[in-house]
Amino acid sequence: MRYSDIVQLRSMRPAYNIQEEGIGEWKTFIANDQFNDILNRMIKAVRNNDADHHKSIWIAGTYGTGKSHAGAVLKHLFCDPIEEIQEYIEDEYKKDKYALIRSSILSVRQHKRLFPVNLYGQQSIAHEEDLSLQLQKEIRNALNKADINITVKTDFDVMVQHIDEQPAIWQSLIDNNTVLSSVAPDLKKLRQLLCNYDTEVLDRVRNAQRIAGIDIRLQSNNIQQWIFEVQDKLKEQGVYDGLLIIWDEFTEIMTSSIGVRLLVRLQEIAEAMMNNENDSYFLFISHPSALNSIKEEEREKTKGRYHYVAYNMEPVSAFKIMSKKFKIVNDTVYNQRKERFFVLHNDLLNTFSSSSTNTSETIENIQNLFPLHPSTANLATYYAREAGSSSRSVFEFLACDAVKEFLDCEDNYANERTITADYLWDYVKEYFESDTTKFGAVTERYNSHHLAVKAAGESGGWDVDETQNKYLKVFKGILLLNALNNIANSDTVTPSQENIENLFVGTEVADELADILDFLNDKSIIQRQPNGNFSILFTALPGEEIQKIKEELISSNYLYTDQVIRFGDSAYASFDKSFKQIGRPLSFQFFSKQANEYTLLSKIENTQKQTKTYEIFLAILVGRNQEEVIALKDIAERNSKEERFRNTTFVVMETFFEDKNYERFIEYQANAQCAQRHSLPNQQKTYSKNASDMIEAWATRMKGGNATFYLRGEYMTTVGSKMASTINNSIAPSVFEAGPESLEIVRIKHSTTYWKKASVKATVDAVLSFNTKQDIVAACGGPARHVEFLLQDSVDDNLDWKSDVDPNHPLKRVCDYIDEWLSGRHTNKNQTFNLGEKLIGLTEAPFGLFQGYAPMAMVAFAMRKYVNQIFDTNGKQRTAQHLVDDVVELFKAWESGRSSNKLNFLFESKEAGKLSKHLIAMFSLKKLKGYSDISSLKDARWAIQNEYAKEKGYPLWSLKYCSSDYNTEDIRLLIDNVIKVVGDSESMKNPALLNDTINGYEAQRFEWGNLLVENNGGNYRDGFINFLKSVENVKIQDHEIDDAIVYLKGHLAEVGLWKEVEVKDCLKDWRLSLQTTPTNGGQGGNASGDSSGNQSGMGGSSNVSIPPVSNVAHKRSQLKEALKFMPANEAKDLLNDIIESEDTILDILLKYLK
Repeated sequence: MRYSDIVQLRSMRPAYNIQEEGIGEWKTFIANDQFNDILNRMIKAVRNNDADHHKSIWIAGTYGTGKSHAGAVLKHLFCDPIEEIQEYIEDEYKKDKYALIRSSILSVRQHKRLFPVNLYGQQSIAHEEDLSLQLQKEIRNALNKADINITVKTDFDVMVQHIDEQPAIWQSLIDNNTVLSSVAPDLKKLRQLLCNYDTEVLDRVRNAQRIAGIDIRLQSNNIQQWIFEVQDKLKEQGVYDGLLIIWDEFTEIMTSSIGVRLLVRLQEIAEAMMNNENDSYFLFISHPSALNSIKEEEREKTKGRYHYVAYNMEPVSAFKIMSKKFKIVNDTVYNQRKERFFVLHNDLLNTFSSSSTNTSETIENIQNLFPLHPSTANLATYYAREAGSSSRSVFEFLACDAVKEFLDCEDNYANERTITADYLWDYVKEYFESDTTKFGAVTERYNSHHLAVKAAGESGGWDVDETQNKYLKVFKGILLLNALNNIANSDTVTPSQENIENLFVGTEVADELADILDFLNDKSIIQRQPNGNFSILFTALPGEEIQKIKEELISSNYLYTDQVIRFGDSAYASFDKSFKQIGRPLSFQFFSKQANEYTLLSKIENTQKQTKTYEIFLAILVGRNQEEVIALKDIAERNSKEERFRNTTFVVMETFFEDKNYERFIEYQANAQCAQRHSLPNQQKTYSKNASDMIEAWATRMKGGNATFYLRGEYMTTVGSKMASTINNSIAPSVFEAGPESLEIVRIKHSTTYWKKASVKATVDAVLSFNTKQDIVAACGGPARHVEFLLQDSVDDNLDWKSDVDPNHPLKRVCDYIDEWLSGRHTNKNQTFNLGEKLIGLTEAPFGLFQGYAPMAMVAFAMRKYVNQIFDTNGKQRTAQHLVDDVVELFKAWESGRSSNKLNFLFESKEAGKLSKHLIAMFSLKKLKGYSDISSLKDARWAIQNEYAKEKGYPLWSLKYCSSDYNTEDIRLLIDNVIKVVGDSESMKNPALLNDTINGYEAQRFEWGNLLVENNGGNYRDGFINFLKSVENVKIQDHEIDDAIVYLKGHLAEVGLWKEVEVKDCLKDWRLSLQTTPTNGGQGGNASGDSSGNQSGMGGSSNVSIPPVSNVAHKRSQLKEALKFMPANEAKDLLNDIIESEDTILDILLKYLK
């Protein structure tokens, strides 16, 4: 049997949501004296027969107090049909003592009914004028939902009417304002959005009107009058008498940067509601801190304008609310167990109900919490009441895993155990650790001693399970009493022996409690004080040593305030979290006053040098006290005007650390160091955490205070919590005025997803591959939507610049920059350049491009015009698909900070491009196998020198020696020029040579064509043979020609590389080889029949071995085949070997490797 067989936990919401409540959910509310007080006040207000009481309601309570649920009950009691609330009233207020409140609510409802309107939190209110829009929108939506038709026009209705009456004006407004047309391209769409009460569109309309100089009078300036017009129209219909405007989580409004100004406007409306003729009310629901941003005197005046009620969780009501968490599934067994426990321990009921105004009801509520121990329930109510601003509440405690496991454990049921205070300690310890100011002492004591206490409990032979370790149970219970005693004023939570005993009445611990308390006292873990209380005292560390450490810290480690805030990473993490909504990449660091201003500025300058040039850089200046903050403001204001800080954003945080906090911080750090020296790691950890928590608390306070930005001599102040929006909307567009954020629509349509830092090849591909704006936009949806914004006002559907494109449009500026740096002014034709190095300025202000959707799309768009116009170092044109890879590689290189050889390119000159086309035509190069894509001069040179010459079998210069009538002096000059162009890579830098070659071909086009086709193309062989016969001292005969050519091919490089002088020398070698006597003593001889063999002067003793021609040819064939499959690294090794051992081939290699 388990407890869960007789009692289970109900599934309940951790927080009540008025806007999303279920049907009848409000009726689960349990009224208490606090709520009844609010209800009485509201009855008097709605009755409207006493001017002092006729005012709106403001409920202020911490998290978990049930204030939102209370607000929902008020809404239903005053807004639902009376027949739907009567049952709840009769049941909840059935006792005689509630007779007056019961009759009062029913009486007022006989005459008055309010119409409910729900608002929640910030409500998309960014500007003061948004207040009226949101009120109009929510009131109109509520009326529509209730099928109530009234004729009072909202600002939206006024706009729609004006569109219907003056369509030409509105069409012109759309046509001339891209921010408006981007969401409403035509009148139909605009009208639809306004009819749907789209506040964003209305804001764009207003901006468009201001730009166009059009003034359409709206109701915004008199929202008060509009609300009362709605009220009066409702009265006319006879169902409702006025409005109840419920604004839950109103704290968000009050803590915003415009909260105080909004409150002023709302108070004007609230004061008008107090007039006798009006029956409308506000019901504000907030945290008590909502009014902290205004001065105390004004705060009290504000409270006086409302029925302002501080709503707390009273222990008595908390018992009743907590009991709702338990669902009894076996009444008989549950009641037997419950009654047996309380019969034996009835004194506990008297202890915890003594302060109740209804003792019997409180006792019943405590009993209904079984098996939660009464003492645990009591402590839970104080935790909820005093620490209820945290997101963890007693209701969540009852639903935690530990409680569920307790209920599911058979052993717990068998031994009739209850949920004792140690379970609550385990649950709230994390919260206690988050507030070292209040709870640091108890958490430090726990961290320092819990292992020793646990060991003591285990040595006694008890179950090693921590939940059943009696020593730990008592230790945790005492710590919990100490923690709550620091924040609650109640005799039931002091760490007295009586209260400690009450924690474990009726448990297995009770019999051992005296021994456990003696152990804790004797071991100085928690000592018994003279008054008998077990109060927490820190372990004493040597005071003199701590003082000495403090002096060292103050003079070195924490001399300056930036050293303080940089302790740990809590401040940096806090700010970094706040900056998550910033689009552009950002870097920041904390700085403070130094020994002198020069040192501070040098630190800032050097830190910024370590950041990426495309990042926003914030120099966040923090001060220890007011004097430091004032000095930092002066430094920031003066130096923000300096050119070297042009792109530095100084941010002065006006919330200073405070001298007293600095002293406490030093105290914690000194104790931590001292504890470390004395081998007290747990104490060291606790003190260090306390110091870190102070920094985190400071960072949190800074978010609630002001931050002043200084940039280029200008400054602006905002609340710390709004820093991200300030950076997105003001700082980033000012620094990167040619970046994507310089477009207003990019700022308006802000999403961190759009700004995601990533290499987005698909987006680059779409921009480079598609040829219409529509196709690109269709392919760049979702996170790439910035592409649409960049194109919509700059180019037409064919991607041509619009005639009225703003020259400062970021896309236009990026394109202009790239065109400038790739033009002849900065990039020489026919010379290699590195694209990444050439365009590196795009990563800097004012552009600030980085790996992301918009930046990569901007560069991709700019590179469209260079498709097939830019060449790699092999002379191949870069197609659109090539440029996709190039743009991706470009941003990759920028991000890594290293140059990439993949980005080495060149532009051909006009002459090189023209000559390339001529050479393709001269030699019919596109008919060569594998050369159909020749597109550059380098391509053409390679094809002629290798494949073409190989196909012909003879060098190009052979044509100069042919016997054709077309072989004129001009033809021979043309051939010489072509050979220079083809054989020398430097020729591309010689425009005179290129022009001469072009002109020569154009003048001899006819003769050249005939020269190549004459004799069926035999002029190459004819000319080559004539050349061979002209070589002196060789006297080659016709029957020797073929053997000589075979020899040449075996001893020279590729045919296309042969030079006339090389052929002459090799031919002479051939002749000598025929005269050489073989070393094997055989008969020598030569083709001419000369038997002496000594004509060369080398004698018959030569040991030169000439390999057979057929053997050389076979080796060539083998090598060519093997090269096709040789890996690149092996090819490099081969070339290295050749370089080291072969002299004659060096020149050939140099031609390819230059």
